[in-house]
This record gives sequence, structure tokens and C-alpha cells, in this order.
Amino acid sequence: MSLLPRLVLVLFAAVVMQGTALPSACAGEAAGGDISTPDKVVDKGLTALLKLQQGNGSFDVGAGITSLCGMALLSGGHTPTRGAYQAASKKALDFVMASQDKVSGYLGADQGNMYSHGFATLYLAECYGMSPEPGLRRALEAAIDLIHRSQNSEGGWRYQPAPVDADISVTICQVMALRAAHNIGVGGTASQDAIARAITYVRRCANGDGSFSYQAGGGGGWGTNGAEGIPRCAAGTMSLIGSGITDLSDSVLGPAMRFLRTHVGDHLQGRGDYYWYGQYYAAQALFHSPEIKDWDVYWAKAWPTISRLQEADGLWSRSDSVGPAYNTAMALIILQIPNNYLPIFQR
Repeated sequence: MSLLPRLVLVLFAAVVMQGTALPSACAGEAAGGDISTPDKVVDKGLTALLKLQQGNGSFDVGAGITSLCGMALLSGGHTPTRGAYQAASKKALDFVMASQDKVSGYLGADQGNMYSHGFATLYLAECYGMSPEPGLRRALEAAIDLIHRSQNSEGGWRYQPAPVDADISVTICQVMALRAAHNIGVGGTASQDAIARAITYVRRCANGDGSFSYQAGGGGGWGTNGAEGIPRCAAGTMSLIGSGITDLSDSVLGPAMRFLRTHVGDHLQGRGDYYWYGQYYAAQALFHSPEIKDWDVYWAKAWPTISRLQEADGLWSRSDSVGPAYNTAMALIILQIPNNYLPIFQR
């Protein structure tokens, strides 16, 4: 079973990615990508991203992708209350908050189910951490309460906001949302308990060699070997690190970090599916690695590679069959991780 089964592609409004190879460095340069500094690439990307924003504040039809675009803005210091793109940032936040079900707190009803809800809740938490307003806190509390209610008996989450089954790729989205909210005082002991149960589930997905199964007890197979195993490994690794597990002697984290070090470069070059999803979590995991050199080695390869994929118009079109808003937001978030503006990314 693939990391993001067809149902989740409702969020991304697209078909399953075909896994085509990335363009070469010279192809990116020919397309007009300026890779002289990351800042120039980011500035060009943010300018292009803003052109995709709709009048209602959305960057796509749903709260999930709009939240990722909002995160890209936050990563550059453009918050709903300050920054050069403050107005665009506020419009994005207003759209996401307006998308929330006022009874259940659900943020995934428009598109994308619990993937959308997890990304949107993380976004609300990051916004609240930067500008704590009462209305935003209420929306965040409602979103976190729904995550609590929908955790299944194994400790994970899946597509629908109901405690039925679970998979590792949906679970990481909820873990990061819970952690971000907990960091700013939202969620309390209920979130601590939920994270602890989630880590038990993530450990059951581990295969022992650093790879992770899509669901607990799934064993090997597609999505566990080499570059194709990076998206799940990155999700599992960041689940552990996001919950406070950073000791490389840990029986799951240690092998997972070794797997990332070995195969993330191949995935970065396009060998393996779910490019942006995999690199999004891999970058976070390597940035937070107890071994600082893990980030240094990754960054030296990642920013030039990602920069070369930028098109002449400033967008990133090489995709997980999702669309330019999603691709560009993911690329910009990765390229701005060293800014340390987002609380969830801070070391």
C-alpha cells in the first residue's frame, strides 16, 4: 500500500505521482532558476506564491494546502500581524479559520480529511504562538480536541475524524500538530497522553532496519527500501523527535537516522515517490538531529538541488501530482527552516 493512498489525493486534487526523474541542474538553470543564494530563490518563490492566492484568502480549494502556504509565509517572518506580506498572511489565516466546522472543530471537511486537519491545526498553533489571540486559541483548542477524539485504540490516526484505523503518514501530521499546540500551552495532559500512545504506534510500524511500514505490523515491501522508503522513514523519525525522543541509542530512532543519512540523497535527486512530502519531513528530522553534521551534510545538497527545480516564474512545478501551490509551499518551507522563525522548527 502506498504512503498516500488514493483517498488522500482528494486533498491534493490530483492523481498519483508517476515518479519521474528530477530535471538535471543545468535544466533548472536553463529554466531561469537563480541559485546564487537561498534568499533570492525564496524571495522569488514567495512573490510567485502570492499570485496564486484567491480573493477569499485560499491558495487552493481547501484548508490543508492553504495552511502549508501560510506556513511558507510564516517561515519568512510574514505573520498575520507583521511582515512585508502581512495582509496575505492574515487572509490565509482568516480562510483557514472560516473553514473550521463550528461544532466539531474539524478542518478537513472541505478537502483532504485528517491530512488537511493536521496541517491546518499545526498552522493555527504556529500562528497562535506568534500572536496569541483569544479567537485563534478557541479555534486551535477545538481542532486539538478533535485530534484527541479521533485517535484509535492503536494510538494512531487515519483519514476520517473517527477512532477506527491508523497509518503512519496521517499519524505524523497529528503528532506535529499536538506538539506545536502543547508547546504554547494548548492541549494539556490529554495531548501528552495522546503523543505517548502515538509513539507506541510509530514504534510498532518500525521494521528494525530504519524503515517503517505504512501500518503497524505491515513488514517490508514497497515504500520500505532505499530512496522509496524515505517518506515513511522521515515521518516516523520526525514523530519520535517531535515527541521529545532524541537519543540516538534509542532502538528505533538510531536505525531510522542511519536510514535517512544513507538514502535521503537519492530521494532528493528524485529516486523515489512523494518527493515534497518526503523531503518536508526529512529536512525537519535532519535539522533536529542530535548530530549537527546531519543537517550540514543535507543542507549542502538540498538547497542547491531544490533551488534548481524552481521554474522561471518562481514556482515549483515538479510535483507529487498535487499542484504548484503545494509544491511551492513545501519547497519554501524547507528552504526557510534555517530561519528558525517557526516555533515547531526551532532547535
